[in-house]
Amino acid sequence: MRLLRDIPKRLLGFKFLRRTMSVAVLAAMDGAALLFGLLGAMRLLTGAGDGRTISLVPLLVGAWVVVCAAFRLYDRAPVRRNPGALIGASACWAGLTLVGAAVYPESGLTLSGVLVSALLAFFCAGALRFFFEWGVARVYRRGLGQTPVLVVGGEPDRARVLRTMGRAGGAYVLAGEVGLEGGTVDLAAMRAALDTTEARIVVLAGAERLPDDELLELLRSMRLRGVPLRVAPGALALMRGRTILSESMGMPLLEVRYPQLDNSQRALKRALDVVISLAGILLLWPLFFLVALAVRLDSPGPALFRQKRVGADGKTFVCLMLRTMRADAEVLQEELEAMNEARGPIFKIKRDPRVTRVGGFLRRWSLDELPQLVNVLKGEMSLVGPRPLPVRDFLRMEEAHKRRLGAVPGMTGYWQISGRSDLSFEDMVRLDLYYIENWSLSFDLKIILKTLGAVLRREGAY
Repeated sequence: MRLLRDIPKRLLGFKFLRRTMSVAVLAAMDGAALLFGLLGAMRLLTGAGDGRTISLVPLLVGAWVVVCAAFRLYDRAPVRRNPGALIGASACWAGLTLVGAAVYPESGLTLSGVLVSALLAFFCAGALRFFFEWGVARVYRRGLGQTPVLVVGGEPDRARVLRTMGRAGGAYVLAGEVGLEGGTVDLAAMRAALDTTEARIVVLAGAERLPDDELLELLRSMRLRGVPLRVAPGALALMRGRTILSESMGMPLLEVRYPQLDNSQRALKRALDVVISLAGILLLWPLFFLVALAVRLDSPGPALFRQKRVGADGKTFVCLMLRTMRADAEVLQEELEAMNEARGPIFKIKRDPRVTRVGGFLRRWSLDELPQLVNVLKGEMSLVGPRPLPVRDFLRMEEAHKRRLGAVPGMTGYWQISGRSDLSFEDMVRLDLYYIENWSLSFDLKIILKTLGAVLRREGAY
């Protein structure tokens, strides 16, 4: 009986089998979702099935699965959970199907039928994927299929990795830790830890501080054991940019390349900013009025707070916010510098005495940032990007940190869906640089949707 109980655990321990099963189940669910969308659209629009369309169902379902694969919806969990990718896949499938219908009018596909099918398929696939991820999480919570990880590094670096693993949860579980004694890796202790814990992945934090010969010895040891080594880069490593080996000068050199958006991508991002910010201003102006009135009644001073902040390439602009502090808050900040709880150049106090009663409510629900829709409409900010910092913080930043200014600042950013004010300055820089390096329109949509969840849960807002 015990052997039978161990069979699922052993099967899920094979990563290839686990990945294959995951992809197969997701593809089947997506196919079922599109089939539901096609049949539902025919029922809603015509009341009966069209024989021509029904004969094309296998082709349409196959195209849908291929488009989902192109949008990486069958990739590993952190990638496939991107809701923006599912939106993009639905829109892309609808566009391709309409092009096919125009080329082959005998198909019987209509504009309304394709759009309704895509919409129904999107909601059905989203619901099925939600239950799939919920089921996967339940399996992991039971300790099945998890990959044991050994974390190696100095105490602060290990703590950073463990915080990230704790927030992410899922397929990886901490099997053990190995410190860096005197700034070096104790290979004997690490080998003993691998033997004891049976860890299948080693995560090395703070690799940039290790001597080259020790790092090479570690790599050799892991290669001989067949254990993958993953390096968690520090903020400094990310600031150096993408490193590419080049021999153009007759010697191996590390070439630094800077991320950039091409003109078409910039145009798409700007169009999204204009449409959403304009719609937000038109729809939310009654809320602006009511909140501004509450701010004025709660404490003396203007309802709007204008502060100079530093945006892309170090350019300053006036950032608009609803006032959440006393009118003389900036003057009082000099007296409160000694109470600063944030590490690095930024200033944060969890229970800031300058925050008003209404201001505390606005901050918890992030309503104080809504006027920044005007900054977005003017092009000074974007919906998504690195958060703009006050001039005071900018002047205290190191030059290396200023690489986060390589993108237009945003109302929300990758750091806001990863912990917000609970994160350190180094973590914020690291996440901003990751966003800049890996920007895509679907990434922006994912951040926007996850920001709504973070706001509703009031995570890290103070």
